[in-house]
Amino acid sequence: MPKISRKKNPLNLILIILLAIITIGGITYVNWDKIFNKAARETIYEERDNLKEKINLLEREVAKLSEKQTTEIDEQDQPESSDQDKRPSTLPIKIGKISCEQLDTEIQEFFHHLDSQEYIKDRSLNGGSQAHVKRLIDKLLANPPIVVRETDSLFTILTNTAHFYRVLGPEDVILAKDILAQEAGILEPTMALFYNWSKKQQECKTPQTEITLPLQNLYEYAGFFLNTLGGQSYLFRRESHLRILIKYYCILILDRSNAEILNRHGIDIRLPIKSMINEIDLSENLLYKEEYMRTLINLKDKYHSQYE
Repeated sequence: MPKISRKKNPLNLILIILLAIITIGGITYVNWDKIFNKAARETIYEERDNLKEKINLLEREVAKLSEKQTTEIDEQDQPESSDQDKRPSTLPIKIGKISCEQLDTEIQEFFHHLDSQEYIKDRSLNGGSQAHVKRLIDKLLANPPIVVRETDSLFTILTNTAHFYRVLGPEDVILAKDILAQEAGILEPTMALFYNWSKKQQECKTPQTEITLPLQNLYEYAGFFLNTLGGQSYLFRRESHLRILIKYYCILILDRSNAEILNRHGIDIRLPIKSMINEIDLSENLLYKEEYMRTLINLKDKYHSQYE
């Protein structure tokens, strides 16, 4: 029986190769988004891991410095009553009738009080506490956080989360924490003092207080705390007393910004007001709780009538 010749047809081979190329190309085209997204995710994850590592390093450095400062403070044998005697007078929350000059005097008393404290003396701040705090505030105002489209980028979220570490540095973050801890007893009147200074500072002709708090700059931080994941993350790490006060004054700043047509990010104030009323109502350690509630309820009614 004769053998059948099985020579390969070159044309068939070419067709097979073309078919394979087309198939591979089609699969690649169909799955291009998946391939691209996978590469993008890998890049984002790499950026995230790098940032997390930097944040962790900063936090470890802050923890070491904080432990050192705490040890030094604990070693000081100072009676508690002496600190209380040096504290400035408690400023009433209703200070609408208090002049800018009176506010100026109260602020100077606060900084004189800080300068008399051992934990401040030990730092040998250049120019004293007022000059140093002014430098820190100026840094923060000149380097605002990202308020809008934060969630467009994981990098932005992580940058916002580490905002104060990045702008101030670990040593000044520790200083701020120490002031908040050591002066917790006068925190409410002091925050009321500086908030009202931001409203009345322009009325002063020759103030001793060198700190300026422009509304348009404060607005960026109000938006940061009320409207971003980074700002909320910061607040969740603070104790409830401080968290409530920060959010309360952010709402007042946002209300003023609305009145001055400075709400350029279009932040809706109604939800923060509602949330803050509930939070303050449940709080039991606020010196001016009734005043806060009255103010917030008035704001709630004001914006309810505007949006009806």
